[in-house]
Parts: sequence; structure tokens; C-alpha cells
Amino acid sequence: MAMLKLSLVQTAPRLGHVEWNLERIVLGVRGSKPGLVIFPECALAGYGFDSKDEAMRFAESVPGPSTDRIAHACRESGAWAIVGLLEKDGSKLFNSAALIGPDGVAGVYRKMHLPFLGVDRFADPGDLGFPVFDTPLGKLGILICYDGSFPEACRALKLSGAQLLCLPTNWPMAAEVSCLHAPRVRAQENHVFVAACNRAGEEAGFEFRGESSVCDCDGRVLAQAGRGESRITTEVDLAAADANRVIIEPGRYELDRIGHRRPEHYGRLVRK
Repeated sequence: MAMLKLSLVQTAPRLGHVEWNLERIVLGVRGSKPGLVIFPECALAGYGFDSKDEAMRFAESVPGPSTDRIAHACRESGAWAIVGLLEKDGSKLFNSAALIGPDGVAGVYRKMHLPFLGVDRFADPGDLGFPVFDTPLGKLGILICYDGSFPEACRALKLSGAQLLCLPTNWPMAAEVSCLHAPRVRAQENHVFVAACNRAGEEAGFEFRGESSVCDCDGRVLAQAGRGESRITTEVDLAAADANRVIIEPGRYELDRIGHRRPEHYGRLVRK
């Protein structure tokens, strides 16, 4: 597998200004080279809504008009994109992320763990589980923001073959530990690449800290953004995520955080 060109576009969405936000997403995709470009959680509509009715006005079906426009930009650039948006499915509202390629929507993830914050106070819990998307780029798992606080979610994706965990987020200033430490830990403990794309700017009385990052399978930070709107780009060899045995000193110091598991003793993890 060739090296994957990975870009994180740290935008500052405007609440309820879908067309304005979409234009910046499309520009971000058009400015990308073939590879994967990731945008923040709720990059299309914003996050800080005060009611479900208000949020539903800016939710869309997937596929839908906005994902169609993003897919057109993907065809122009040859890139794939992961974009956070509010998804409407009948009367249900999901905090979702769409995986979009040159041929259109290739998959969708619905946020499974919902904090009492922003639109998540009114959203429906995700009902699609933790799918791994097998793409020409590699095997991709998607989580959204608070999901990254649950080690079980990341481990489920790793055990299903994910090589890269993509994490669109809306981390405010109070989420320092989640932003600066959780991506590194999730990467190291699962021997998987993690790309966390946070938003910038202010919305609904919250300031967002940016600081998007890409971590390798050992938890080392390959690229990190600052606080404002920006783009970070790096290249990763996703095949490295499949080599779970880490050999520090052959025959004397070797680790395998997947092979050394003892799942027969972990039953408590799946009991309520």
C-alpha cells in the first residue's frame, strides 16, 4: 500500500450558516491532492443549537444536496473526505460524519456516545455501531468527539481491522486532556493511526481550542495545528498499523497490545 496523504482542515463553522460552511468545505476539498481530508464535527451546520426543532432545520439526509456537492469536489481533486454534519432520518436527528469519495457517499457513522452539550443534548444515539470502511486508501474507522473518551469504541474498530481512526471533534477550551492526550493514548494502546480534527473559533458562548493532530501507531504526534483556522498535512503508511508486534529488542523486549490480550477475562466490560 502506498503512503496516504492525510490532511486535517481546522475550520470555524458558523452556526446555522450551512451554505457558508459548505463553501469552505468544498474549497478545502478542492485544495487537496488525492488522499484523505478530514473536517471537524458538525462542520456543515455548527453544533451549539438550543433545541431539536432548531437543529432539524439545518439537518440533511445522507446522501443529500451537501454531500453531492462535496462528492463533486472529490471528483475534481481525486481526494476523499470525512465531513461532520447533522443527519436527518425521518424524525430522528443524528450527529454524523459522512465518508465521501469521488463516486459519492461511501459510508456514514452516527455518534454513539452523547454528552450533555450542544446539539448532542437533543440528538438520537447512533444506531449503526462501529463500522470499518474498506476503501482504496485503507481501512478507516470513524468516531466523533466524545466517542474518543471510550476505549471500548476504539478497540472495537481496531479489532475489526481499522488502520486509521478518524475523529472529527468540537473540543472547547475545557477539553484539554481529551484534545492533547486522548488521541495519543488511543493510538498507542491500539497500535493504530489516529487523526483528530477539531474546530476553531467561537460559537454559542464556547471557545474551541483547535490543536488538531495526527498520531502514529506508537502515539507519537506527526503533525499538530495551533488554535486558529488552519490545515495540517502529513503522510502515513497505514500498513504499519497491521504490524501489531512492536520489537524494541529482539528476543528481549517485544510488545503486542493486540496479541497479548486476555479477552476471556474481560466479560465485565460488556455487562451493564
